[in-house]
Amino acid sequence: MTKHICDAVFEGGGVRGIGFVGAIKKFEEAGYRFRHVAGSSAGAIVASLIVAGYTADEMYEELAKISFEDFKTSGSVWQKAIGPIGLLINANKNFGLHSTKQFEDWIEKLLSKKGVHTFADIGDRLKVTASDITDERILVLPDDLAKFGIDPKTFSVATAVRMSMSIPVYYEPYELLDPNGNVHYIVDGGLMSNYPIWLLDTGARRMDIPVFGFRFRHYPGANKGKKNNLIAYIKQVINTIVEGPGGMTDALVHGDTARTVVIDSKVDDHVVAITDFGISPETINALHENGKIATTEFLETWDFKKWKKNYRKKN
Repeated sequence: MTKHICDAVFEGGGVRGIGFVGAIKKFEEAGYRFRHVAGSSAGAIVASLIVAGYTADEMYEELAKISFEDFKTSGSVWQKAIGPIGLLINANKNFGLHSTKQFEDWIEKLLSKKGVHTFADIGDRLKVTASDITDERILVLPDDLAKFGIDPKTFSVATAVRMSMSIPVYYEPYELLDPNGNVHYIVDGGLMSNYPIWLLDTGARRMDIPVFGFRFRHYPGANKGKKNNLIAYIKQVINTIVEGPGGMTDALVHGDTARTVVIDSKVDDHVVAITDFGISPETINALHENGKIATTEFLETWDFKKWKKNYRKKN
């Protein structure tokens, strides 16, 4: 089979990330191989596994058997014993309901299986976004670590991914110290750039290979009328920040829409939100199939030469 080299960017999709794996499967079957990849949040998870050398089938085997619910660890023993009140105590102390240590251990284990530990192991193939809420700015990892006096090559890939997927309030932020000893709180990259296709193409450079984007179809107002408790309200605020008008402003490069695979986030008339933790195996499989369907339809009409003619006439 002919190998087509491409670059790819994956949107933050929360629990829906398994849909990306279905899309990757179809790209693999069509003979594509990924060179540079980038992503935010769940997209960062998938992107890191690609550069580590995981195939779509291997990713599905690993991702389909876990849930974000598995990563709900928080507080001391006595805090856990008193339930929701303990969560709030932990959130007040650590600025998040849940720790991400268990997640970081999990992704580190997966990357280690392929011999990936630090960014030195993967060269310049991976970029992920995170949000520095102390300085109110986006971070591009590993590049921006130098501003904190950290050699990017020595930094853990798993830790960078953990920073990118740290949904604010729900998960504790990651703490980075700058050279002056100031603490910076780092949270989910989707907060400031949920679809960072600009990381791999700003619209100015010559295009030798295609840069594809992968994102989910948004359904504004899908949760209208639902009764909220405090946790549900927090989740809805997060969904609004990431998927609302702010999250839709990322795709600013001319021609982005035409090179983006849009995966349906709806399963059996239910819109799966990024914070729908604990979704069923049936829903996981359906999202995976949605990724396959969207990609099959996309590749049927994709023509890189035609795309360049329409959107990159000068290069």
